[in-house]
Amino acid sequence: MHRPTAWHVTHWSQDAFCRGAYSALLPGGSLEHRRALGECLSGRLVIAGEACNPHAPAMAHGAWDDGVRAADLAIQNGAHRVIVIGAGCAGLAAARHLRAHGVDCAVIEARDRIGGRTFSVQLGSVTVDVGAAWLQQFADNALAREAERLGVRVEATDFSQPLCAASDGPIHGIDEAWQALRQGVERSTPLAEGVARYLAGLEPDQARIARYAIDANLISEACLALDELSVASLDEEGVGNDDHFLPGGYSQLIEHLADGIDIRLGQPVAQIDWRGSELCINAERGDFCICTVPLGVLKLLEFVPQLPQRQQEALAHLGMGKLEKVVLQFDQRWWPRSPTGYLRWYDTPANWIEWLDLTDAVGKPTVVGLIAADAVERQFASRSDEEIALAARDALKAWAWAVDHCGWRSRRA
Repeated sequence: MHRPTAWHVTHWSQDAFCRGAYSALLPGGSLEHRRALGECLSGRLVIAGEACNPHAPAMAHGAWDDGVRAADLAIQNGAHRVIVIGAGCAGLAAARHLRAHGVDCAVIEARDRIGGRTFSVQLGSVTVDVGAAWLQQFADNALAREAERLGVRVEATDFSQPLCAASDGPIHGIDEAWQALRQGVERSTPLAEGVARYLAGLEPDQARIARYAIDANLISEACLALDELSVASLDEEGVGNDDHFLPGGYSQLIEHLADGIDIRLGQPVAQIDWRGSELCINAERGDFCICTVPLGVLKLLEFVPQLPQRQQEALAHLGMGKLEKVVLQFDQRWWPRSPTGYLRWYDTPANWIEWLDLTDAVGKPTVVGLIAADAVERQFASRSDEEIALAARDALKAWAWAVDHCGWRSRRA
């Protein structure tokens, strides 16, 4: 019953060219580690991308802005030929900025496509983003300005008004519980320890809501388990700040932004040789390198010579979060309609906690489920994509049943 007619399941955590979804602060990590990772080294090498951006980490426009920052460093250091590694948002931003300032550059990309962790797929006539999907912090988003200039259709997502249900009874006060936890948790201890102490001081009903608040506002955002996260993760912004998505997919922007750039596809990089004034990367030669590969790949690159201790220290305090998506398409919408298109499902243990109903935006019954952190292994291990898609469908059915039959719902949790 309610069998999807089409589906797409992501495997970003297993993808050799990213090894995860986006960066997160590991225990002891701070915004200073992000800044340190992106410092210019010896006037000829810069690491760039969302992981280096303390203002918009884990966001596509954060990667874009950091690519521009890296390009400015190359210009300031008098670069004549720049090798940009990676054709995602950071790499494309760097290349466009360099080109606009008359600096010769070449982009080498491991994949056989551009866009990196932005990736639009087709399910029949519908285009769906299975990587980055929103223009976040819309008012301050350079990619949003490009979308406006191009006349690309965008639609707001109101993450503050989800249609919610829980597997074990009524659910109210999630936002309040989250703010209380952020203010009340002891920040001088490791995050998991501080949270455990905080929860132990609550009444059982309060602790239940607080745990769900952690699932929704921390685990599903930072995409790692509590014992893998820094206390500073409590303050890194996620969704909910004037977010807009592109019904026609990010590919509309990416293809435009790549126009006119010298991009060489199918060229994975294993080593960056930056010993002398001339850098050697694969067959390319230049006097400056901007490396924009995702953090999961960056940790596997060989740098000759090794990165300075300050950058190695930064790398040790940053990790890649696990976030996957499943897109399900049906002949008809059989689940309750949320006015905002945003659904939340609270279960223990957490599984497919967030859903986006794209039906009205794309004109065909389509939903996207998100799953994060250790729930990925629980749901994905030893399963085929079809089995994962059907398991996600079952979670959506459980949510719909709770909404329809139990009254365990809230439009503002």
